[in-house]
Order: sequence, then C-alpha cells, then structure tokens
Amino acid sequence: MKKILILFILSLTLFSCKKEFEDHNKVSEDVAFNTPKAYKGIVLGMTHEFATGSLYRIIHGPGFTARELGNMNTYETESQLAEGGPELTGVNSSLGGMWRSLHRNRGIAEKILEYIDNLNYSSNAEEADFEKEKVAYKAYAKLMQAITTGYMAQYWEKVTTHNDPEGNAKFVSRTDGLQFAVDKLDEALSLITSNADAETHINGLVSNEFSIVDVINAFKARYEIELGNYQEAYDAADAVNLNNRSVWSYDGGSISNPIYKYTIKPGASKKFRPLDSLGLTVSGAYLPAPADQRVPFYLTFTSQHEIACGYGVDDPNGFWNADTADIPVYLPDEMKLIKAEAKARMGGNANLAEAVALINEVRTLTDVFGVDAGLGTWTGNATNQQEVLNEIYKNYAIELYMQGQRFPIHRRFFPDYLNNIDWNTVDRCSLERVNNFYPYPDQERANNPNCPADPAY
Repeated sequence: MKKILILFILSLTLFSCKKEFEDHNKVSEDVAFNTPKAYKGIVLGMTHEFATGSLYRIIHGPGFTARELGNMNTYETESQLAEGGPELTGVNSSLGGMWRSLHRNRGIAEKILEYIDNLNYSSNAEEADFEKEKVAYKAYAKLMQAITTGYMAQYWEKVTTHNDPEGNAKFVSRTDGLQFAVDKLDEALSLITSNADAETHINGLVSNEFSIVDVINAFKARYEIELGNYQEAYDAADAVNLNNRSVWSYDGGSISNPIYKYTIKPGASKKFRPLDSLGLTVSGAYLPAPADQRVPFYLTFTSQHEIACGYGVDDPNGFWNADTADIPVYLPDEMKLIKAEAKARMGGNANLAEAVALINEVRTLTDVFGVDAGLGTWTGNATNQQEVLNEIYKNYAIELYMQGQRFPIHRRFFPDYLNNIDWNTVDRCSLERVNNFYPYPDQERANNPNCPADPAY
C-alpha cells in the first residue's frame, strides 16, 4: 500500500509546473495534500524521486563536466557533456532532466508548505496526534527547498527560487539562490530543534540512517563556503556530528541505486565509466598518491581496459556497487575540508596551521563510511596559503568523487580556468573542467519568458 501511495504522489508531481506539464489532476492533488494520513507517502515520494531521479543527474552531468566520468558511446547527451563549451546546448537531455527533476522535488516541498497548516482533520484527536509530524514535514520541506535550489545554483548562473504554475518563474543570481537556500536551512533548523519528537519522526521516515540536523548544517556549510562566508561556513561544518551517517537508501526494487542501475548492473546501458585515478589523470597536477586507498575504494579496476577521451576507465565501486547500496547525503570529510578551506582563505599562520591539521585528519583517519586515504601527514609548506589551498582542492577532488561537487569546487578554486580558451583548437580531453555554468534547458526557454541568456560557457 505504501508503494502505491508513493507512486500516486509522484504522479501528481508531474503536474506541478505549467511550463513543463498540463495539470489534469488538480482535484486529486487537493485531496491528497489536504489529508493528514497522505503526508507520509508524500514525503517518501519526494525523497525517492530525489534519491533516484535528481541524484542520478547530479552525479551524471557534472561528472562529465569535471572529468570524473568518461563517455563510452556516441549518443548526443554524453557527447555534449564531455565536449562542453559551445557543444553543450539547452537541448541536452541530462541537463533538462536535472532542471525538471529539481523543480519537481521543490514543487512538492512548496505544496507541503502551502497546504499543511490548513488540513482537514477528522477529529481534534487526529489534529493533536499530527502536530509533531506537521513540524517534521515542514522542516523537511524547507530542507528540500534549500537543497534543490542550492544544486541549481551550483550549476547554473541564474536560478529560480520558487516554482510558478503559470510558467513565469522569476530568475535571480546564483548568489541570491544560495542565500535563499541558507535562509530555508535556518528556518528548517529552527523548526526541527523546537520539537525532539519531530526530529525523531523525520529521521526514521526518510532513510534507514538519517540525521536531519546534521544534514541541514552540512548543506549550510557547503553553501556558505560557496558564498564566501568563511566563518559561517566553518561554524556550520563544525556543528555537524561526524559520527552520524546520513544516507539516501534503496530497496533494490523500484527504488534502486541509480548509478549501479545505469553503469554496471547486468543489462545496464553502460554509457559512461569512471576515469582512471578518479579522473585526476587529465592534467596530472592533482593525481592521488600511489598508496591512496580512496582510489580502490571508489574504483574497481577492470581486466578489459577500455578508453574514453584517451584515458582508461574502470567500474564504480564504493557507494555504487549494488542495487541496495546507500549513497551518502554528504561525507564527513567534506566538513573537515570546508573548515580547512575557510581557515586557509581567512589567512594568517594560526588559521593555516588549523587548516593543515584538518587536512592531516582527512589524510590519516577513516570516517564512518570507511573512506580512508591511509596516508601520512602532508609534507608541504604549511605557511604558504596557496600550497595549502592546493592540497585542500586535491583532497576535495578525491574524497568527494562522484558526489556532484567537483564541478562547483573546481570553479571556486580556479574561477579563471576557462578564460581565453579557443574552443575551436583546444584539446577538450586535456581540460579538467569544460564549462563554467550550464545553458538553460530549451524547454524552459520555450515556456518561460523570464529565462536568461545562456552564459558564455
């Protein structure tokens, strides 16, 4: 019964935005969102849609852009992503799918917040019983508003912060989009910490392992560092309990690990593969040390070594090796690296010393997911800010492999990387990153008069 309800709710979300779909289910949607007992299915449906549809595209498209993945076919979608630059256009189905899926997830969250304070209860007792659930669902909806908008702002130059059923969604700068995400995270945290029962309820519902307070702080840290708010980023990352795991979980049936499903599962289309040495072979500047155990954690070396863009490819391992493999919502060492980056960018010997100490924790200690570099302490110049930042980037690129984060992190560390590129002559396979921001999907441009001009690349 639960799966039927989830599928029903997911079907309703296909009609949340006029610019994409016609609304044929308005009455049924009103009934669902006005019924307290429906909210468990609504939240599960939103979660499963994100964990399969959105998350797959977050790993897929940006994985090509930042050279984590190699193209194994001649299909336009993957070929465009791998080429980047002027070859990547709004017709690309991966980008269009990610844009639609993130808007669809956010649309469900908006509906929850629109309806949940005015539900039709059968009795006063039902209303009283639903109170803790209502707080939990509101907090989780705000979290989903934040992360969907935040992912858009990591990949597009301008973003929407609200869905518009009439197809006239307004665009704001990505900075404003990230600030919107931070504000929603703050609102979610305020709600959830006001009611311990609500926190317990949502944690038990979303996944087999989930800590909403830690997830909120982790995403806040990610967005604050992107905004250049270094102390705020440090504080948010420091608030995350690194002994807790938060994952997107899969049952191996209708809700299956999407990377496994499309890469190495028997019968998979196998359109892409991880590049050797996590793709850091492209320039060689940030190659993992030969003894770095994160490489075999993330890759399974294949006996039949295929080639993509001149580089060898392997099979994914780690979080993508089974239908039921959990995918982390965030990795604990990302929080350490955010703290290290914040301190390094603030400068000064004391801050640099703390940054290096955090780098050494990432290099020498394991985490609750078993991601363990197994290396010794860093031997670089701890008083040279640029050397410290370079080591931080290297560890981001290795530690957060196939998490959709190397693209925005590379752009943050190397904002001028694509300046003065001659796209007619450059060897695309030699580039570590092939776009600054993505073009807007053609469907958005055709239906929303507010859609901005595409970025230069």
